Amino acid sequence: MIQIENLSFAYPQKEVLKDINLTVAPADFCALIGPNGSGKSTLLKAIAGLLSPQTNSKIALQHQFISNLTAMEMAKILAYVPQHQDIVFDYPVFDTILMGRFPHQNHWSTMNKKDADIVEEVMYKTNLTHLRNRMLGQLSGGELQRTMIARAMAQQTPILLLDEPLSNLDITHKYEIMGILKELNQNERVTIIIILHEFSFVKRYANQTLILNDGKIQNYGPTQEVFNIENLQTAFHLSSEYFIDQYGTVIKR
Repeated sequence: MIQIENLSFAYPQKEVLKDINLTVAPADFCALIGPNGSGKSTLLKAIAGLLSPQTNSKIALQHQFISNLTAMEMAKILAYVPQHQDIVFDYPVFDTILMGRFPHQNHWSTMNKKDADIVEEVMYKTNLTHLRNRMLGQLSGGELQRTMIARAMAQQTPILLLDEPLSNLDITHKYEIMGILKELNQNERVTIIIILHEFSFVKRYANQTLILNDGKIQNYGPTQEVFNIENLQTAFHLSSEYFIDQYGTVIKR
């Protein structure tokens, strides 16, 4: 589903990604973890086609190089939820989520019943129905985050990338969103790569875990093999005083 070869990327001041080689299989639920500055967000942006990596880097989605895909073709394959969302135009929640249907319409089409039904369904799943007419500028941080996730869900792509989608949510909505994503993954076989800081969610939901460290892949594989205290100690410079409990929480002795 996602194939990456020799991916390197540098900002003017710093090299961020260094020779990344990665294959994410169809219907994988991959947790992307690592210390701050390890390149997690940059990796997602590169996969989403938002950055231009070095010329010898190759990224393919469904066996198609993203350099050969139009923006509309990309939008039918991949949806991306960024870590921060700036409100440029202040639309109602319903209209914002409806924008996720744009790749499935032509230039002359308007919202049809299928589009409206999909928006209603994802609003219900993300607990946004009562906010359907609320303007984006009137939403709390958590409500705005759920709206952006709902828009990506309405896009109905086989690949979904999420950059710290739980950061502004309370604990109830964190579990709600993770449950929705797991349902998408299991029932509709959506391939998911999600940046997480809550390690308990990594163990509970992800079947694959990718640990980035200093722009390189430190570990990648099945969560039950990769997500262990030894690998976390290396990535996060934890002392031997730390251990992982049965719920996946890192605790100091």
